[in-house]
Amino acid sequence: MTTITAEPMRAVSQPSTPPTLAKRAGALLASEWIKIRSVRSTYWAMLISIVAVIVLDVLIARHFVTSWDTLPASEKASFDPLGVVFNGFGFAQLAITSLGVLVISSEYSSGLIRTTFSAAPRRRAVLMAKAAVFGAVALVIGEVLSFGCFWLGQAILSGKHLGISISDPGALRAVLAAGCYLFVAGIIGLGLGALLRSTAGAIASAIGLLFLLPQVVGALPSPWRSDIGKFLPGNLISQLTSSDPSSKLLTPGWCWVVLIAYPIVFLAAGAYVISRRDA
Repeated sequence: MTTITAEPMRAVSQPSTPPTLAKRAGALLASEWIKIRSVRSTYWAMLISIVAVIVLDVLIARHFVTSWDTLPASEKASFDPLGVVFNGFGFAQLAITSLGVLVISSEYSSGLIRTTFSAAPRRRAVLMAKAAVFGAVALVIGEVLSFGCFWLGQAILSGKHLGISISDPGALRAVLAAGCYLFVAGIIGLGLGALLRSTAGAIASAIGLLFLLPQVVGALPSPWRSDIGKFLPGNLISQLTSSDPSSKLLTPGWCWVVLIAYPIVFLAAGAYVISRRDA
């Protein structure tokens, strides 16, 4: 008698479904978020920015309150309660710009960028993910710091009845612009990091653009000084954070357009270069 044994059924493997665009984007964003929050320099840059800006904001506001009665009439006439509370943002600008450079240049210096590009071969997508995650962090820090400095500075200035309200003309625009400027500076740093792939070179270039170039342009003869100077980031943000914008500079609307164009241009240049160079 023949016994018939049934062979076990073999599972038929189904072809794997490729991840959707949304899943790939989500994975890239998640990986970049992990990188940023796991690096110690991120927290140091944030701490330096916050402490330096707040301390300088308090010192400057206190100076005007304690010495107001002895100030010359010309200095009282030019006093700007909006510009005063944002004078310390230069420190935050430098820290955030340096952090933006490190977001990508540190991967090149450590060799991690090869692993990143092996896992995500679309290099421009990697750069955009870095810009999205870091830009969101920089914007949130900037706006929180900006509103905090405004309320703190105006509370001190109110001791001499020099403070203003957020509902006063130009106040909300100034607060939003000051916070947005940290986002702009950070993305400029990120773009320079992608362009140069050198931490020292990119930070030096950022310092030259944001801090040294205005000094050079200021030494030019007229009308070059004003024609070029009104497009510099420092003058753009000064115009937006002033309670009395200058008629010699761009209007606040055009200041917003040019200011936002800066990170777009630097990021586009970084995306162009990053896809044409070896890691």
